[in-house]
Amino acid sequence: MTQTVATAQPIEEPAVATRTTPAVLGSYEEAIERARAIAPAFQARATQTEQLRRLPTESVRELLASGLLGLLTPRRYGGSELNLESVIDAVGEIAGACGSTGWVYMLWTAHMWLLALWPEAAQDEFWHNPNSLASSVVNTTGTPERVPGGFRWTGRGFFSSGVDHCNWLTAALNVPRDDGPPERLWMLIPRQDFTIVDDWHTVGLKGTGSKTIIVDDAFIPTYRTLRQVDSDEGTSDGARIHPNPQYGVSSSTIFGIPVAAPSIGIARTFMHAYEARLRPKLNMTDAGLAMDQGATVVRYTTALTQVDAARALLMENARRFSRTPANQVSRADRARCRRDHAFAAQSARKAVNLLWEEAGGSSLFESTDMQRLWRDANAAAAHHGLGWDWQAITWGKIALGL
Repeated sequence: MTQTVATAQPIEEPAVATRTTPAVLGSYEEAIERARAIAPAFQARATQTEQLRRLPTESVRELLASGLLGLLTPRRYGGSELNLESVIDAVGEIAGACGSTGWVYMLWTAHMWLLALWPEAAQDEFWHNPNSLASSVVNTTGTPERVPGGFRWTGRGFFSSGVDHCNWLTAALNVPRDDGPPERLWMLIPRQDFTIVDDWHTVGLKGTGSKTIIVDDAFIPTYRTLRQVDSDEGTSDGARIHPNPQYGVSSSTIFGIPVAAPSIGIARTFMHAYEARLRPKLNMTDAGLAMDQGATVVRYTTALTQVDAARALLMENARRFSRTPANQVSRADRARCRRDHAFAAQSARKAVNLLWEEAGGSSLFESTDMQRLWRDANAAAAHHGLGWDWQAITWGKIALGL
């Protein structure tokens, strides 16, 4: 059997090298209107996006110019500094048009919030280019070494969505300490310090380009690091720099909320596609045949309600925890939020699969949107952070005092 060998890509000029001035959006309503306006272009490129296995450069430039990537970026650095609710629904609009584009948009936007927590020097460096983009890796190999002025790291990171277009990478790494267990640090690494392995060949979310990265003895100065405990406890430098309370909340309550949002958008569009197939059967002149669709209507209603409930759960957590100081959030709250993110994504996946069972053979053709949406719905909910079993067990142990 022939085995495909993944190759490391040479450094290429990312799309962010094209300087534009991102729009500043003044409200939730303006953000959603902007997302709806540009979503049709992403839908038109959905097939191309899958073929490229990354976002087309045109899509990246449209996202940059739209201002949607700056929904959580501080105003100090040219962002809109809106709220998490606008991100959830903007992601939903874009993911509904193209699941891969919505996934990458979600990740880039969520990390703008995280980057706002870094030391001021790192933020200045990152946003010196107003179009900077950062991918991330949280599943990594190699142990960073403490050296004078910072750290050195040789290793790999996996599932780095959208990395082809990024000029920065955020890597979550466990760093040994002499006086206790390893410390979890986020490290900000420039494009010249890592290479990309072209190994993203998948059944769903094909266009996210969630590839492996290789880092070879990179030096990361201390100012380009963020302690996970500080982001979780609201004690980061960014919480002091930016007066908006959203930069002082707990990352373990809100950082995972956007990750579940693409599932909602993908599922909603699948519902619309299914409804378009169902309506002619209900409007047929043969009343008897129309009545035979009763069970299908129940399926459709159940699925749509599951998706609406999933979105409502995300929005409720966003409203509450993106405004609550980290020191007022309990351990149970943190676990509950992670539980809810997983529940929402899995509910959307189950809703899609409930209807897919009755979608018929015509939905299998690659020329249809339904098969792509079905693949993407299942791929999005496969993210490790959205796994239901372990999130449910973690919360259950805390809730039951175990």
